[in-house]
Amino acid sequence: MLDESEVKNEAIKIIAALDDSKQINLISKNLKTLTIKDAYDIAQEIEYLRANRKEYTVGLKIGFTNRNIWKEYNASAPIVGAIYSTTVKMINKDFSIDGLSEPKIEPEIIFKLKKTPKADMSNEELIDCVSHVSHGFEIVHSIFKNWQFTAVDTIAAFGLHGALLHGPFVEILKIDKSIWLEELSGFNITLSCNGKAVDKGHASNILDVGPLEALRHILLDNKNLGRQVILNPGDLVTTGTLTGAFSIKGDEVWSTELHGIRLRGVEVKFN
Repeated sequence: MLDESEVKNEAIKIIAALDDSKQINLISKNLKTLTIKDAYDIAQEIEYLRANRKEYTVGLKIGFTNRNIWKEYNASAPIVGAIYSTTVKMINKDFSIDGLSEPKIEPEIIFKLKKTPKADMSNEELIDCVSHVSHGFEIVHSIFKNWQFTAVDTIAAFGLHGALLHGPFVEILKIDKSIWLEELSGFNITLSCNGKAVDKGHASNILDVGPLEALRHILLDNKNLGRQVILNPGDLVTTGTLTGAFSIKGDEVWSTELHGIRLRGVEVKFN
């Protein structure tokens, strides 16, 4: 287990790589005994460093909920990471990827909470904790070259979060809760680049059930995650990619079509 000074040193090194748009050697390569708990401690220290410069956490990203991509990224379980006031943005026509290392795009479902959810809640109780639902893109990037890393490296490196670009938030009305539960477990999505379909996905790509299951998973698996998850009213939670993750370049236009859910597809041009 790392001591406090080692945790701080690694956090400073990682955030410097983020700030300078540089890639670094694997943390696990230099620290052979690095544990998941150590990695989350480093990620927590990064949250403190970012807060000191007025980058405040506004919720969580849940990564690796799509088991179809586990082999590609050496993952074996979901992870969590912070999202920030400076990285969460309403989708506009354009988004600059300057400063992001090897950026990739992930279409996701995003929840806004109105109550604190608990691990033992039923689906009906869990959806009652959600005030709004949105759809958008998480832009992830890697401070490790060629997207080669282990789970502990991913966790320490702020969950590889670059930005969360969301569409309009749709309120979940009490009368529609049962409809939302059905739609959140049964919708389909098509991801396109420059008007050409790149991949298709289904709600069940998220932990074999749907995006709401991602929320339950991080509450149930606090011990397995290696950190305690605290969710508060107003927090945003983005639930993991519904398709594969794809590299993006400037001048590309990425868009989605959704079927079977009352959310519109989104579109953004990168530059």
